[in-house]
Formats: sequence, structure tokens, C-alpha cells
Amino acid sequence: MSRPVVAVVHATPASLAPVTAAFASGYPPADLWHLLDDRLDRDALAAGGLNAELAGRMERLIQYAVDAGADAVQLACSMYGPVAGRVEHPVPVVPADRGVFDRVAELAPRRVLILASLAPAATDSQERLTSSLAEAGQEADVFATVADSARAAALAGDLDALTDALAAEVEAMLEAGRPPDVVALAQYSLSTVADRVEEKLGIPVLGGPPLAATNLARLLADRAVEAS
Repeated sequence: MSRPVVAVVHATPASLAPVTAAFASGYPPADLWHLLDDRLDRDALAAGGLNAELAGRMERLIQYAVDAGADAVQLACSMYGPVAGRVEHPVPVVPADRGVFDRVAELAPRRVLILASLAPAATDSQERLTSSLAEAGQEADVFATVADSARAAALAGDLDALTDALAAEVEAMLEAGRPPDVVALAQYSLSTVADRVEEKLGIPVLGGPPLAATNLARLLADRAVEAS
């Protein structure tokens, strides 16, 4: 039996390693196919978020993966999540944070902190998580903050600096009297230190890649059963 081909569309090289590690652990049968446009991240930052031109670029990458035979397409950048459902495809096309949003809904927290390294990603994830919870009939105080030095640390692979940068932002929220019940990392590039930050703070910290891997494993297994 052939392995399912999962095309992962990346907007930064910093998400390659966490995705590879997460799928090796959470969905070993997947045959990962990495597609990288390393300007998607930078151009979205320069544009202040997702615009029509950037959405079109992502749509073309998705279509390329589908046309080339991918069994599923996993986006690896949260800012491009809205693009996933714009066009109907014969295979699943999954936003980067679908697994995180589903896990937050399962935990049903009162307060959720979105932690990002880019302001557009923070705003986008905050808005979409709030909408996702509302669709599930849940209410939560969803707020966001940006760890300014986290992006450089993630790109450099400096896990100690990345851990410190993220933990400092959460600690600032604790000192301000806004303790989160759950921390959701807005970008895959931050997820490599999710366990470290969780251990340091004693608060659940959700990273996208592990939850994306288990989510796709379930999704494709269900599709295989339906097709049999």
C-alpha cells in the first residue's frame, strides 16, 4: 500500500524542521512533500497581512500540489489559513492552525493567549480563533501579543533565545493580571520550543505541527474508510 503524500506549503524555512519532526512522530506513514516560498512570510509582513496578490500565490501553490497528486495539502503558515477553503479541491486542504483551534475548543478555556512573532499573524489568529470558538458555541477571552525577538531566534535556530522570548511575553501577561489558561503559538516556526515554554510556565502551550500531524492522520484514515 502506497504512503499518503502530504504536501506542506511553507512561508518560511523556519517551519521545515518542526513539521518534519512532528509528522515523523505523529503521522509516520505520511510521505512529506515540502513546498517553500520563502517570501510569503516576508511579503505578508510588508503588506501588513494577507492581501489578494498573496492569496493568489498561495492558491497557485495549493493547486500545483493537488495537480501533482498530493493526497492532502497542509498549510504551514497561519496567516494564509483563510485561503484553504476558498476553492474546493478533491483532497483535503488544511489551514495551519486547524488542529490548534480544535484542541482549544476541547479544552474550553476561559482565556487564551495567542503568541506570535509577527503582528499580522497575531491579529489574524486572534480573529479566526474567536470565530472558530463562536462557531463551536463557545466563548473565551482571546487576546494576542507579539514577541518581537522571537522571529530572529526562530530563523537562527536559537532555541534558548526563542524559549526566553516567548516565556517573557507570557510572564508579562501574568504580571499584568491576565493569566491565560492556554497559550496557542500562532506560527509553526515557534513550535519547536512549545514543550520548553510549557515546562517553564506550567501552562498548556499548543504548537501547530504536532496537532496538524495527528489531525491529518485522522482525516485521511476516515477518508480511506469512506472510500472502502
